[in-house]
Amino acid sequence: MTAECGAGAEMGTTNRRSLVVQGDADTAEDVVVFLPPAGSVTSPYLAIGDLLPGGLPAVHCETPGRGRLADQESPGSVHSAADRWAADLAATVPGRRLHFFGHSLGALYAYELTLRFEARPDCAAASLSVSGAREPGSTPRSLLATAFAALRTPDGQQGAGEQWMDRDLRLRGEYRTAHQVVRAPLALLCGASDPFARPDEMERWKQFTSGPYLGMFTFRGGHDYFLSGQQAIADVIARIVDHSRHPERVPHPE
Repeated sequence: MTAECGAGAEMGTTNRRSLVVQGDADTAEDVVVFLPPAGSVTSPYLAIGDLLPGGLPAVHCETPGRGRLADQESPGSVHSAADRWAADLAATVPGRRLHFFGHSLGALYAYELTLRFEARPDCAAASLSVSGAREPGSTPRSLLATAFAALRTPDGQQGAGEQWMDRDLRLRGEYRTAHQVVRAPLALLCGASDPFARPDEMERWKQFTSGPYLGMFTFRGGHDYFLSGQQAIADVIARIVDHSRHPERVPHPE
């Protein structure tokens, strides 16, 4: 079951939280948090969330200023977007163990949120899963906007995908990092033929955690590999969560 989170009619439209909850997060100890790739209006991970084991809910972060949140202020930076989601997550799933999954631009959001929740007493950053992204501080490749043309039409909204893609690529280009190291276990996921974040390049993410490195999980496909083979991706996420509960069960890539 999927439900918009936090939007009582008495609160008005401007106070809606930027999250969509999938499953029962009220009693769960662990929650998977999906961060959007560039150009997203709604989460592209709902099919993956549907395939997670029972008792493991997902929270999908949506970007203010577009879609159902069109009346809200758009984030001006990766950091401000992470600040907004951190506030909404802390209010929605307090005290939970959060497992962050971010693809492409979403990987930078996931990294920033991991830093924020490692510094908070009310929630825990239990794992960081980076998908299809090079390490923080890497220089964006030229002609990236043109190369992402296949992802420019989320939800079938004519022209909307291109508008949001351009804005998100600007956030990516302007992103600056202090190269802080997280403590969370790190897993890397990628498409075998992704030209923008090749497996050997993604290995540099290992410099950004002092916690366990859980391995590189490679899937068939290119940069948008997550749009197919969702069961295999959901299985890997479930194994990462299981490792956080039982560290002796290391989810090595098969």
